[in-house]
Amino acid sequence: MAAARVFWAGLATATIAVTAALGSSGAAASPTATTSGISAPATLVPVYAGADLTTPTYVAEAPVGKVATATFVVTYHGFSAPAKAAFQRAVSYWSTQLVSSVPITLDATFTALAPGVLGSAGPTGLYRDFTGAPAAGTWYVDAVANKHFGSQINTLPDINANFSSAFSNWYFGTGRAPAGTYDFQSVVTHELGHGLGFLGAGRVSGSTGTVRLSGLPTAYDRFTEIGSGKKLLTYPDASAQLASVLQSNNVVIDTPAVRAAHANKPAKLYAPTTWRQGSSYSHLDEASFPPGTADSLMTYALGSGETIRSEGPVTRAIFKAVGW
Repeated sequence: MAAARVFWAGLATATIAVTAALGSSGAAASPTATTSGISAPATLVPVYAGADLTTPTYVAEAPVGKVATATFVVTYHGFSAPAKAAFQRAVSYWSTQLVSSVPITLDATFTALAPGVLGSAGPTGLYRDFTGAPAAGTWYVDAVANKHFGSQINTLPDINANFSSAFSNWYFGTGRAPAGTYDFQSVVTHELGHGLGFLGAGRVSGSTGTVRLSGLPTAYDRFTEIGSGKKLLTYPDASAQLASVLQSNNVVIDTPAVRAAHANKPAKLYAPTTWRQGSSYSHLDEASFPPGTADSLMTYALGSGETIRSEGPVTRAIFKAVGW
């Protein structure tokens, strides 16, 4: 079966520190039929520097998965030696947390960006209904699709990433980031998490909300609910009901593995009462997973002085749900 493929504008974005979401820049470009499926162009959206933490925090690397079970191939452009070393440590960590026989390809650029912009990253595209797909009618990011297909579906990089060479407050070291500095490895680890599948199609435009892309959910969207347990995919698509739900501060992601990692509870997602493009829905809730706790990596903000070396058990469970 040929894979249907779509590129989506705004695959990764950031507000305050590090954030990402599908559709953060609005609606996708009109899909174009090709011999390999459906495609539309993609863009990247910036990651901004956040505020200082009053007290620096540190989450140690998970003491499991030390043997690499996935291979990353990174094409670096313009990185300083310290920046490249920190980026490679983030890549090496993810290689011990994922299993794939297909190399995961990244294109990473270190270059001067606008003032206050840390960087941006995201999957190059999404695929559905390819041979080996875990579920029909479901969009999967490049790297997950390749894992199940058994080879690279497309020759483009699986993930694109840009980080600022002009930012003055980077910390590139291996220890705790000092107060007033942004830990480069933590930012890269977070952004690669989105490129590897921690993101959904949820978005709000005016009074209308959706959790679908071209009428179909991502793997992530299949497991999102309101706190009472009603799946978001049971609401009418492109509806006022979904707009309300997505801005209810009452959205969770729920699977048996998530509950096993989280005291038999679903994991609360960031869903503030005012929609925040690029922050809402595709992150864990900051108040539920504050700085210094095991699952703080994939919250919507990362402050200076915050060092995170592990994705945490809840995020590992979510990765299992999205196809890893």
